[in-house]
Amino acid sequence: MDKDYYAQKGLVVGITAIICAFYFFAPTLFTFKSALIKQSGAVTAVKTFYFPVESSRGGKSIKSELKFTLSSHKQVYVLMKNIGQARYNERFEQLATDLRITGKASVWIKESQKKDFKPTVFQIADGNHRVLYDFEESKSRSQLGFLICTGVGICGIGLYLRHQFQKKAASNKG
Repeated sequence: MDKDYYAQKGLVVGITAIICAFYFFAPTLFTFKSALIKQSGAVTAVKTFYFPVESSRGGKSIKSELKFTLSSHKQVYVLMKNIGQARYNERFEQLATDLRITGKASVWIKESQKKDFKPTVFQIADGNHRVLYDFEESKSRSQLGFLICTGVGICGIGLYLRHQFQKKAASNKG
């Protein structure tokens, strides 16, 4: 068993996981309400979609999407969630129904994404200012991913450092 080989692979996996944590999850997780802007308008289209997805290991699951637009903006607002083997996302279907009934909505996005075609949605309120999708709910999806990636990164880098320390200690003994 070549410990150097596995230690180096651990370092690569660790660094990659840390980069992924900060690239994919940190921008949402570390966004504050003060960095958001509100966009309001009449809801012009609300649809829910379900797509089968397959992982690189062959595992199959269902991804659900809620898409809607506002008449006053040329953006498409999208919420996505992997729902495992379920065929129905009750949360997104309820949001879609609420948006259709109210007819008007306000959406909070990052100010830096106000010109993006598909900005990240942080909060949704209906025409009566009742919050349908909360700021904390949007951030909670990133917390788990960030923690897992960071944990894998620390373990991988720790494996490498432990191996290097043991190698150095062995060379100092002999």
